[in-house]
Amino acid sequence: MQNPERLLTTLLLLLASSFTQALQDDWQQEMIIQSNSAELDRKSGMVVYEGKVQLTQGTLKIEADRLVLMFEGKHLQQAIANGNPANYEQKVSKDKPVTRASAERIDYFATSREVAFTGNAELRQDSNLFSGEVIRYNINTETVTARGAESTTPGKQEEPKQRIRVVIQPDDAGPAE
Repeated sequence: MQNPERLLTTLLLLLASSFTQALQDDWQQEMIIQSNSAELDRKSGMVVYEGKVQLTQGTLKIEADRLVLMFEGKHLQQAIANGNPANYEQKVSKDKPVTRASAERIDYFATSREVAFTGNAELRQDSNLFSGEVIRYNINTETVTARGAESTTPGKQEEPKQRIRVVIQPDDAGPAE
């Protein structure tokens, strides 16, 4: 039987490296956004897209009910996608499967280079799955953290209402010799 910690570490490294490779290439591409409506506030640097929002940038695809982009000058500072759920998809490289994620809210923080999936968050690559209430990924440090939903009884040390779940499929190649 394989060590569960080793399997979890392998999955996290796989997901982390895929985000890093894809984000570096895709963020250099043009961004195309389609929606039912858009509202721009030049003073605050905020653009709000609503209604069947679709964002495409390279292999990155985001679908949401609402997307808010916050700029400082011409530089994106933060993006917030809300949906039921909001969906994220990105092809990491030619030889790796598509990475998919969904959550009620997806936040991208440009300065700290972090992505947070909040509310019934699910991250999937091939048949491998990582789910929880919140999944955070730091692009710079290539770290993933996840947590379940908070306990319903304030002040009590008890199990979270929802725990994280990790599903790792066996390697087709079999055990290394």
